[in-house]
Formats: sequence, structure tokens, C-alpha cells
Amino acid sequence: MSRLVSLSIRLVDRPVDVVAAQRGELTSAEAFLSKVQSWFDTLQTHHGERWAVYHNDTLEFTAILFALWQLGRTACVPGDSCLGTVQQLMPHVDGFIGEFPINEAISTYKEKNEPVVGSWRVLPTDLVAIEVFTSGSTGDPKPIKKTVGQIEKEVEALEQLWPSKTESVVLATVSHQHFYGMMFRILWPISTGRAFGRNLCEYVEDIFHQAKYCPLFTLVASPSHLGRFGSDLGWSMLETCCHDVISSAAPLSREDSLNISQQLSAPVREIYGSSETGAIAWRSQQSGERDASWRALPSVTLRSLSDGSLFLQSPYLGEDDGFNLPDQVEFNKDGSFKLMGRLDRIVKVEGKRVSLVAIEKLLLFSRWVKNVRALTTERQRVETALVIQLTEEGTSLLQAEGRNFLIKKLKGLLRAHFEPVVLPRRWRFVEHMPYNKQGKLPLDALQVLFEKPVTKWPVISNEKVDDSKATIQCKIPADLVYFDGHFDGAPILPGVVQVHWAEAFGRRLFSIEGSFKRLEVIKFRQIISPNITISVVLKYDQKLNKLTFQYESNKGVHSSGRICFG
Repeated sequence: MSRLVSLSIRLVDRPVDVVAAQRGELTSAEAFLSKVQSWFDTLQTHHGERWAVYHNDTLEFTAILFALWQLGRTACVPGDSCLGTVQQLMPHVDGFIGEFPINEAISTYKEKNEPVVGSWRVLPTDLVAIEVFTSGSTGDPKPIKKTVGQIEKEVEALEQLWPSKTESVVLATVSHQHFYGMMFRILWPISTGRAFGRNLCEYVEDIFHQAKYCPLFTLVASPSHLGRFGSDLGWSMLETCCHDVISSAAPLSREDSLNISQQLSAPVREIYGSSETGAIAWRSQQSGERDASWRALPSVTLRSLSDGSLFLQSPYLGEDDGFNLPDQVEFNKDGSFKLMGRLDRIVKVEGKRVSLVAIEKLLLFSRWVKNVRALTTERQRVETALVIQLTEEGTSLLQAEGRNFLIKKLKGLLRAHFEPVVLPRRWRFVEHMPYNKQGKLPLDALQVLFEKPVTKWPVISNEKVDDSKATIQCKIPADLVYFDGHFDGAPILPGVVQVHWAEAFGRRLFSIEGSFKRLEVIKFRQIISPNITISVVLKYDQKLNKLTFQYESNKGVHSSGRICFG
């Protein structure tokens, strides 16, 4: 078991353990302290109490934090380093440290070869160590302060609930720039002598390849990654290596929870919380339960208010009066509870918290947008969607340049302020917003705009069929589902769809029997874009049971190939 060392004395109680790991390469405590000393020496020559910190390397990020704390300063941690974020931070911080897209940022330090001789001080527990930013209900970034004492108390609660194993390396798919990632990926591990992975596991494959170097590992993740786990990577070779899996940022589906637990032979623990409150409750979904309830962490007190929202008090909240969360809950008799949805307009897309109000505010600055409403829709995943009423200038631009051009321009306004994964993927331009008689915009009236039948086929204008040959004249609709995300700003009809259509047309027109076996002489010569008119030429050889296809237009041949059946 690990020995819990309070964050305030972590450097004074000189660690003898490994601090970080990267594909088998270990960073000792001595090397870490050297980094802290180097950052300390660099930063003490610069004045200012509040410093924005952004760094992709978790080891460098952690060293910067400890150096700032030794100087009695606060690390202001944004969720991204977008230029728009930097501009919002400038009035609130004294400087920038790390990987920011501005020349003024302190991006590095001078390496030291001599041993660390600095005398570390015990941190006061009332030191504001961290300030994170989250989306407030108005759409503006809301600063949230965390003292050393608050962090220590949350770590104590987590360690009391789930004692750590020193030999376990903490791997993560979530960024340390967000408080969940920072707490579970850095602050809890470093307080218990566990090493953390230096690099983010951006893909499921990264988890597998990094875990191979660990005799034991803990995975800190989000549902967006855990939902992509498959059996194709051979997780069975790691089934004795995983200590546990922790998931947060959004509820994890029961199916995904059970799948991960089976693949890694480890418990999957979900955390419910927020940047403001830290961890509040947990659950572990089991095969015998249909709907697992949440249970409060040690020392956390919860109750439901008259509007159904959740009120909590905890020793690491930092507010004696408690905190009200805009989540609807339903309590069970044993004190556990179920989450019933949000009461505000902060949503999570791919585990990223985003303010729909902030998106709307930015777009309303555009001379093309008269009114806008942001919402989320769900297909294969949760996506941000927009319903927009255009100005006269915006309508003229839409008519002159087309829908894709306008969407690209509007996305450009958002790109500097939001991470790519939360950018809107579905757009509707309307002449009038669907207000009801009370002058309100009902959510269901907006959602129905996205619920029209999905377009999966071309619009056929003519068919000519002979014994073994057919020519199908058709137009490729711009709202074809296959254009979504393939690619943003320049839609292209995927080759696999062209093959699928050719097979479907061939089976309908020639009564082809047998299953799809293979493709022969497949060639994709030109892209097929929205609104183009195409001729699909099919020739069926019944004796060989092969269908030859060719997509052509006035631009020439776009693709061709042969489908073999058997």
C-alpha cells in the first residue's frame, strides 16, 4: 500500500520514489526535483502572483506547479491554449508559462547539471494553489480557486475509499489541464508515491502500447475513450496488469463499463463531480444491476432541494455554506441517488464541458447571424448542433457561396475559442426561429429540425436497363449523411459508399444472388462532391457472377471497379 504524504510537504518529505514514466523510461524523484529547482530559479526573476500554465508534458506541467507554489504563487490553468483563451486570460494573469501561442510566454528554463541544494518550504494550506476555469451559465469563463488544503482533503477522501498501490503507474486519456485530469492523473498519484505517465493516451491504441511497459497500471479516462474499446488489440495479455479504471466527465454506459471490466479484468469506478466541487460521488456498475446508483464520497453530505437540484457540503469544497449543482437527482432510501439530467445549458461533448451560451454569444458578433440557438443532438455520439437565423448579409452570402462556405466561415469564428471536438457538426439555417405562443424556443421544436429522415441515397432522375447493362442518372444531395465529417468544409463521397450503392443497384436491377466476396480492379480517380450529377454504369456478367461499375459525369470517370459474388 502507498504512504499518503500531504501535498504541502511533498518536497520537504524528500520522495525516493519514481515520479513519472514514459514507455519504460522512468523519471526519478531526484530528476523531478531538479526540474522544479530549474523552474523555480527561472520564475523567481519574474514578478507576479498569478501565472497561466499550459504544457502537454505532464512532468513539466507538474514541475511548474511545484515551482510556483514554492514561490507562493497561483497556477491559473486553462483547458486549452487557443488564442481566444489567451486573450481572455490576459487581463487576469501576470504572465504565461509553457506552450502558449504568444512570444511573451516563458516556454523553457536553463538546464542545471548540479545537484539540487534548494531548501523547500512547507506550503501553507490556505495558499491558492490552482485556479481553473469552467464555463459559467452566462458563457463567460468562471474562475474556480483551489487551496492546498482543499486538494489535500480530496486526496485523503479518495485514498480512504480506494487505497493506492505504489507500483501502479497512472495512465490517462484525459488532459491534466482540466481539474479531473489534474487531480486523478497528478495530484493524487504524487501524494501516494505513484508514478504518472508523461504523455496523454489520445487513442485507445496508446493505452495498450503504454500499458505494456507497466507491471501494474491505473487508467484514468473518460467515456468517450472507454466507449471505443474493442477486443482486437489483445487486452488479455494485460489482464493481470490493470489495478483499476476510473472514469469521469460524463456518465459511462453500463454496456461500456462491463466491457472494460471484462477486457482488463479490473474494477471500473465512475466519479461524479465538477471543477467547482471536486469529486462528489461514485458508482461501479455490475452485471447484476440494471441501473447502478451513485454514492457520496467520505465526508460529503448531499440533499435534494425543492426544484430537484443537488445541494452538497464537503470538507474540500472551500465554501462553508455548501454548493448548489444544477443537476436533477432522485434519492433512494439508502441515501444513494440517480442523476436525472441538467437544469442549465452547460453540456458535455466527448467528455468536454462546453457552454452553449458561449457559442451563441460568439456567433451573434458575426454580421451574418441575426439569431442562433445551440443544442446537442445524438447519433453515434453526442454532437453540438446549431439553428441559425441569418441577417440579410448572411442570407446573401449563403445564396452566393453556398452552405458549406458559410459553415466554414462561422466555424472559423469558434475555432479560436473551442477545442475541435466540441465544434458544431450539425447546422440548420432557418427563415424564422420556431418560437411558441409564449415567445419561447422549446427544445423539442429545435430538435425536430434535425430529426428529418437521414438521406442515404442519391436522387435518381432516370434509369435505363438492358439485359446485362444499366445506366442510372442521379444527383448527389448535399445533405447526404455520408458527408458529415468527411470532410468538414470540403465534403467528399466516401469510396465505400460508392461500392455499397453499386452493389445495391445491381442487386435490384439484375436479381444478383450470392454474397459479396471481394473487389477487383478498384480505382478512385476523381472526388464526388455534393450536388453533382452522376451516371452510374453497371454491367453484370451472370456467368462469372461479377458486377462491373463506373461512376462518371461531365468531368469524366470518377471511380470504377468490379464486385465479385459467390
